[in-house]
Amino acid sequence: MAGSKEETCKDGDEAKYPIINIRGLNFPAFFLVPEVVEAVMDYKPTEDDIFIVTYPKCGTTWTQYLVWEIMHKGAYPPSPNQIMFQHIPFLEFTGIDAIKKLPKPRVMKTHLTFHLQPYSPSAKYIYIVRNPWDCCVSYYHHHQMEPGMPQLEFDQYFKLFLKGEVGWGDFFDHVLSWYQHRNDPNVLFLTYEGMKKNTKQVIQEIAKFLGESYYQDVQNEEIMENCIKHSNFKFLKSLGMFFPTNITVQGVEAVESIKQIGEVDRSTADENYKEVGFFRKGEVGDWKNHFSQDQIKIFNAHLINKLKGTGMENFWDPVEEETSL
Repeated sequence: MAGSKEETCKDGDEAKYPIINIRGLNFPAFFLVPEVVEAVMDYKPTEDDIFIVTYPKCGTTWTQYLVWEIMHKGAYPPSPNQIMFQHIPFLEFTGIDAIKKLPKPRVMKTHLTFHLQPYSPSAKYIYIVRNPWDCCVSYYHHHQMEPGMPQLEFDQYFKLFLKGEVGWGDFFDHVLSWYQHRNDPNVLFLTYEGMKKNTKQVIQEIAKFLGESYYQDVQNEEIMENCIKHSNFKFLKSLGMFFPTNITVQGVEAVESIKQIGEVDRSTADENYKEVGFFRKGEVGDWKNHFSQDQIKIFNAHLINKLKGTGMENFWDPVEEETSL
């Protein structure tokens, strides 16, 4: 497991992140307990369970807030730490025990591929996908801010991303596993770009998917305005995300420590926690500030190869080889 020491990897060094493989999928060896993850995979959902699922950095936390706001009629929300580890727990880290005391319908988050996801045809699944270029850049910056993670150059990370040697594996394999189920009646398949373009419409889509009473609630103008305001990127950034300043525990101790992390907000964070740039930009198209022309060529070829014959060939067009770099 990663400790508090950070190492900088320069070009030419062997570049990699600490990962572990569980049932064929790569996971970050960071505060994660294999037995906990396997118990999540084996969990049998109840008929009213709701799952928010993404590949990392595809709008997960934003969607958690949208769902929480819809289900609480636009109320002032908990902190990001509290949302992620208590109210809508991140199961690979918190474990199944975190949902035992949740009121029904219970909402939870995973980053699992479809075949490893706890599944029931009577449970509901909201899956969000983001364009792979922005996802790659956002995930790179996310790794940079995690305590104890090696500090890589973007090109080093870019190569790992293409090989799927990052937490939760290959981006395209992940998305394709859920894309095949996009029309299932218990799956709502959304795009990050669509959420940015018309948040109000997406709130209505999510509310209708969750149930008629929620849909009727968001027809109220005040509730809708609060749902939008309390899930706005700048608002979430103002709430802040706080990570421990020194992470050295593992196993059962790590799971217990997560409970403490899940209680933190801006008013209670002390010297044992630091605010991190969890909410960085939230923009569409920021990849242009990171990709070189050579990287664009490589990524375009990789995209075409991964999506060929999948039915998803035209979901994203290869991008023009223009860049600010």
